[in-house]
Order: sequence, then C-alpha cells, then structure tokens
Amino acid sequence: MSLQLESVTVTVPDGRERLTILNDVSLSVEPGEVVALVGPSGSGKSTVVAVAALLLRPDSGTVTVAGIDAGNASARQRTTIRRDHIGVVYQSANLVPSLTALEQVELVAHIDGHLDRKARARAEELLAGVGLGDRLDSRPGELSGGERQRVGIARALMNSPEVLLADEPTAALDADRGAMVMDLLVEQATNAGASTLIVTHVPDQVRADRQITLDHARIIERTTTVVA
Repeated sequence: MSLQLESVTVTVPDGRERLTILNDVSLSVEPGEVVALVGPSGSGKSTVVAVAALLLRPDSGTVTVAGIDAGNASARQRTTIRRDHIGVVYQSANLVPSLTALEQVELVAHIDGHLDRKARARAEELLAGVGLGDRLDSRPGELSGGERQRVGIARALMNSPEVLLADEPTAALDADRGAMVMDLLVEQATNAGASTLIVTHVPDQVRADRQITLDHARIIERTTTVVA
C-alpha cells in the first residue's frame, strides 16, 4: 500500500501538561483508492494530513509512504520523500502571485531540477486535464477561486505522486464550484492511480471508496461502502 499510518499519536504542549491531538490513529490507503476523512472541527483531521505529508513527526507510531518507512528519516530525507512521492492540495491554492498558471505547475519540476521540454509538456497536459488549457498564461489575480484551486490540483499531480493528500480543498469555494473541483480532484487522482486521502467538511461531495470519521483525536467509524 502507498500510505499507512500505524498507531500514530501526536501531542502538543498545553500549560504544564500535553494535549493529545491524535490518539493511536491507524489508517491505510491503497493505490488508486480514494478515502474521505471527516469529523468535527478540531478532531485532528488536518493533523493527519500533516503527519502523512511528513510535515509533522508524531510522538509515536509509524508512517509509511510508497513503501518507505519514514519514521526514522532525517529532515532532509523526509523532504526528499515528500518531493518525490507526495502531492498536497491545500484549502487555499497558495499560488505565487507573479507566476502564470503554467509556471505554477512547472515550479515543481524546477525545484526538482528537471524543468525541461518534457516537464513543460506534462504541465500543459495537466492544466488541460483540469480544464485550464486556455489559461496557461493567466496569473492568480486573473483566475477565479475555482480556477486557482484547479491549478493547485495540477501542481499537486506534477510529480506523479503515489500519495495525494487534500486538506479541505473546497472550503473556500461555493457549493457548485466546490462540487466541481472535488469531482475533478477525484477523477484526476483515480486516473493517476494515487493513494488519495481527502479531508472534507462536505462528505457528500466526495465520490470516495471509503469514509473514515475522526472525533476527539480518535477514529470512531469506518465506512466501507462507496460514499455517493
């Protein structure tokens, strides 16, 4: 499997004591599978994404990404694993204001040191796949909220990640745009065969294979039927 969290616990300082953000959380996502992670605000959903993205090291437990045990990896190794194997779609697209849509996606290849003709063709193909083939030269200020988020999806897929993580990617969009972006995200992730974990406050928007419910830092429910 491409993503596995096993008995993950995360705590943070809280005065003289520590507050538990995740308590013995275990989950896995298979290649090509889409899993929706739901739960009330403050339940720990975004923390799961941070741990899975190797941005946060848990107090205990193991994290495996694309068959790699990242538990004892150094900070540099974790950055390499994230760059080579993980794509992340955030609540806000977090685009660079001065870059065009094409340059935003190409930036991934540039950071990796492989910005060439093949990379440019892939960036153009990804943007066409999310319906922005005619907006390659548009900057963020010229794009709608939904279009900016679609650029974010293309950027997350640029390195052909085995693991795709999305943290409430439609939170800043209205219902119609949110549903469209979520459908597009799931379609692109499935086509890429990525292990996809989507945090959402609107589970009805996600055509997921499974749904996991998190509450009070623990997994309280797993639904194995398809979420419509």
